[in-house]
Amino acid sequence: MIDVELSNIWGSVSLPDLLSGEKDLFDAHMQLRTNTPDGPDFLGWLNAPEGVMARSVLAIGTAAGQIGSLGDTLVVIGGGSAPLAAQAAIAALGGGEKPELIFAGTSLSTQAYQALCRRLEGREFCLLLAAQKDVSLECGIASRAVRWLLERRYGPEAKQHIFVCAPKGSLMHTMAKEEGYTFLPQPAQLGCADSGLSPAALVPMAVAGIEPLGILEGAEQAYHDYDLRAFENPAWMYAGARHALEVRARRTEFLGIFEPELMKLGRWWSHMTARRSCRGGYGVLPVAAELPGSLDAMDAMLTGSRSAFETFLRIPLCERRCNIELDWKDYDGLGFLSGRTVGEVENTLFDALVQTHASADVPMIGLSAGQLDAPQFGELLYFFELTTALCAAADGLAPFDPKQPFPVREAANAALQG
Repeated sequence: MIDVELSNIWGSVSLPDLLSGEKDLFDAHMQLRTNTPDGPDFLGWLNAPEGVMARSVLAIGTAAGQIGSLGDTLVVIGGGSAPLAAQAAIAALGGGEKPELIFAGTSLSTQAYQALCRRLEGREFCLLLAAQKDVSLECGIASRAVRWLLERRYGPEAKQHIFVCAPKGSLMHTMAKEEGYTFLPQPAQLGCADSGLSPAALVPMAVAGIEPLGILEGAEQAYHDYDLRAFENPAWMYAGARHALEVRARRTEFLGIFEPELMKLGRWWSHMTARRSCRGGYGVLPVAAELPGSLDAMDAMLTGSRSAFETFLRIPLCERRCNIELDWKDYDGLGFLSGRTVGEVENTLFDALVQTHASADVPMIGLSAGQLDAPQFGELLYFFELTTALCAAADGLAPFDPKQPFPVREAANAALQG
């Protein structure tokens, strides 16, 4: 299980403050579990590991095998957080060299659009289009371009290279059915655009050589481990601390990450958390920061601040010792590092960071876990999805609100149609 350390928040939040939110968390957890008529919609991800998603593993593996046999490249086009979860898993766990995965459909840059088309010239490639109910402008434009390239290259056989992940009855389901594309049904209640446990995330993982069953096994174990409705539950500890700090006007959370390979996980966390829990003046703005690269900027921003807090995610990706080389001339003035290891320096810097920021009254939450593998990664995905949903529900928000408005997109669509 994820270990949660709260000893460095007590200067801003007292134990009675934390415990006073127990009823809010209990009600939020019960609301999520029971999915009452007054509760949030799109909660299928809660039991996804042992429910409908477990039955999708075979279809996901079959699709991944077909993609691998058809080409050397897979273009993944999809909005929301699911493609980000796939990128995070591949970066953290590693993947095979072939097929190469290209994630697109997140930009309206003409240069990026043309670069994607040039990049696919001469390649044997497939397309995975992941959508929920509607297709965004950027995804639609990229999808049209890639489908046109496939049709130009393969003619009538192009349909064998196109895979669609969408809810039954959606526009993309209609397209797949009428055009003869391979269709991977996405349960509408799952929240395809955000869940890291959806086929939209698991298919690219499988293509990269990551076993989706391992991801789901870790998530399924987390589904049971984090069901305890008490502060002995690490998910409650983290969600409770975040909520208590939010109530006390700490409205920005910096997630400090020491492993570069986990920064894509931080990007997924930022997107998923903001989309689910930051609405209508509620929520904590999530910001992922790579350390120590962003340390000086964080120092300047947090020193004297009463509006932010830090969370540190520490997961070892390598157990090997790496000794620091000896430089006899000591041009950089760091001769005192000789004989030490890189890990020792990182731990020393982290201790200094905690001590310095504690003295500046910056609240800090620690998250740590053991060596990262597919089940552990699945647990991480579920932990963050659950804690974010708990915080949102405690604020009275629906983490997966199908009626959630997106005014900018609506205005742009209206202007283009007009």
